[in-house]
Order: sequence, then structure tokens, then C-alpha cells
Amino acid sequence: MIGVLAIIGILASVVSPKVIEAIRDAKVTGVIANVNAARSAAATYYGRYNNYPTDGTKAAIQAGSTANWTRTYGDAATVASNAATFGDILCAEGLLENVKSPLGATGTNAPSIVQAQSHVTNTVVNGTNGFAFITCRQITNSTPSSNFTGAANATRTVYFVIPGVSMQEAASLKIKIDGPFANDAYSGGASGLVTASINGGTSVPPLIANGNCRMTVATGTAGSMGSTYNMFVYVQND
Repeated sequence: MIGVLAIIGILASVVSPKVIEAIRDAKVTGVIANVNAARSAAATYYGRYNNYPTDGTKAAIQAGSTANWTRTYGDAATVASNAATFGDILCAEGLLENVKSPLGATGTNAPSIVQAQSHVTNTVVNGTNGFAFITCRQITNSTPSSNFTGAANATRTVYFVIPGVSMQEAASLKIKIDGPFANDAYSGGASGLVTASINGGTSVPPLIANGNCRMTVATGTAGSMGSTYNMFVYVQND
């Protein structure tokens, strides 16, 4: 019996990390699928109206009525025009079913509306008790490093915000979107990658420091176990 239990323990120690890694990879793949759906919806919207409205400047109207739209995700709030995100507008127009993320927080704190932003990673988000949302922000700083790699010269940028993501998940999402990275691009595994991405520096490769997936610390310290991160994933720009 002791021998059997010992064998089971050994097998569990070998298999468990693989299972956890597979679950994490499935979640990251789910995020990318949702971002791609948002990209398609945003492109269709642009084809209709030839612009992307920044958050808080256009109402999200319930289809077939003149009433403000009620979120099918997050806080399930009925959003006034000055509180509507671009994701709300996409959903209200039937271009997107909802805004969701397999990663990150699932609270009820609504996103803060900021119409002008000089640096995408300084965006005021709804914190670790919030939920994922799609935003459109006016970029006021023309420096390429102040925006995503895919939107270096944009004036308005649409991106997916995912608050409260764990360190391992943040690193996996960064690699999936901007990687793979060379073996010597950073050191220290997931901890080293998120630290390099957040702190940047002349020795950090551009796709790690910038790229189309960026992050800030939500709680704790960059690269520390137990810390969480706000993730920003590029969708579209004009």
C-alpha cells in the first residue's frame, strides 16, 4: 500500500504541472480568440462609420429602441453615453456578443472613462475587482513607445483591457502575442519577463518593452509571486 501511494504521489507530481500548464494555455488561447473577435467587430464598425469613438463620447443604444444599452457582462449596468466604452457600443450594435476574458478579475467595478491618454499602460482601469472591457482612447503622445507596436503613429487606439491577471498568465499571454522571444532576451522565467516588460530599458528588446501586449502592476511588485497585472492587448487603430 505504501509503495502504491508513493507511486501515485510521484505520478501526481509529474502530471500536475502539465495539467496546470495546459489549462493556462487554453485560457490564453481563449483570450486571443476574444481579441480577434473584437478586432473583426471593430473593423466592421469602422466600415460603417469611418471612425472609432473614444469612450464616453457616444451612447450605446439598445437595439430597436432609444434606451441606453445594458451590459451583458461585468457589472450588468445600464450605461449612459458618458460611461459607454467602445466595447459597449460594439455589443449594442450587435457586432459583438459580449466582452469577456478567461483570464483576470471578474468583479463588478466599472471601468473609468478617460478620453485622452498619453501612454496606454497608464490607463486608469477598474482594478482587480473589475472586469475585462474594450476601450478606445485618444493618444496624445506621438512617441512610438507610448503606444502599441501595431499602432505607433495612431491618434485613436482600440484595445482590450484585462485586469487582475496572475504573473504566470501575464507572461504566457505576452509570449503568445509578442513572442516567441530569444533565449537570452530576458532571464528569470515568467518573473523576469513581466519585470522586463513593465520596466523596459535600452537592453530590453522592443517587443518585450512595447509590443502589442502590454502590462502594468495591479497589486504587489513586478515579478513577485502573488502579484497581479493589468493587461492591455492591441485591437485596432485609426
